[in-house]
Amino acid sequence: MNKKEQNVEKFSEKSLLSLGDYYVYGLIDPRNRKIFYIGKGTGNRVFEHELESQGNPESEKLKLKRIAEIKAVGLEVEKVIINCNLTEAEAFAAEAALINAFNYVEDIRLTNIVAGHHSAEALTVDDFEKIYGAEELQESDIRHKIMIIKINKLYQKGMTEEALYDSVRGIWRASLERVKNVEYVFGVYNSLIVAVYKPTTWYVCKEALEKLPSHVTQLTSKMENRVFFVDEGFENQELMDETEKFYLYKSIAGLKVNQGAQNPITYLEPKE
Repeated sequence: MNKKEQNVEKFSEKSLLSLGDYYVYGLIDPRNRKIFYIGKGTGNRVFEHELESQGNPESEKLKLKRIAEIKAVGLEVEKVIINCNLTEAEAFAAEAALINAFNYVEDIRLTNIVAGHHSAEALTVDDFEKIYGAEELQESDIRHKIMIIKINKLYQKGMTEEALYDSVRGIWRASLERVKNVEYVFGVYNSLIVAVYKPTTWYVCKEALEKLPSHVTQLTSKMENRVFFVDEGFENQELMDETEKFYLYKSIAGLKVNQGAQNPITYLEPKE
């Protein structure tokens, strides 16, 4: 991209007419020529991110950090119009599809904080079948006191069993008295039960530093009273019991669980 193109700060009226109602664009880091943000917009939206970086600390922090880094070395964010003359619905769909595709490739992860309008992430066909083709648990199937932990943000494709275990077991903001009654813990990803554990012991973080999950590298004052569990059966490489096998890879989509809540923890108990 030459200097003239880099210095364009807004579209001419003729260009605005050619863009149409909506378009989809990308922001490019000139240091590695990789797109780091996908957006949809109208008018001069594509030029407004630099202004946000100067005056809106509540905007998307990763995006603003990247823009600040680019400007700190005397470069300009490059901008590309990916598609134009779109309806709003077409722009939403194109934006979401591009975000999903880029985020699926791990070395090109975007700085977008959301996946797109009403969008699910990209999945392999195997994962798609596991999630959307899974047998749904019914309320009558719940025979134990269960803690459901949504790990959508922690779950990664191809993660090891040990990493999955650490992601599910803690640390969590929950009452030690409440969790002591839990018989099984579900690690749930997009409504699919991807892990089932049988807690042997629950701990308060500050009282069991040597047993903390490996991803907890620093314990702050806000975290010290959170809880986590140990499943000695898993750690001793024992075989899963029949109950764990029954629950694993089933879907909780049909259960009355608020899966959209911010709190990743929900509880299920058998009906009397």
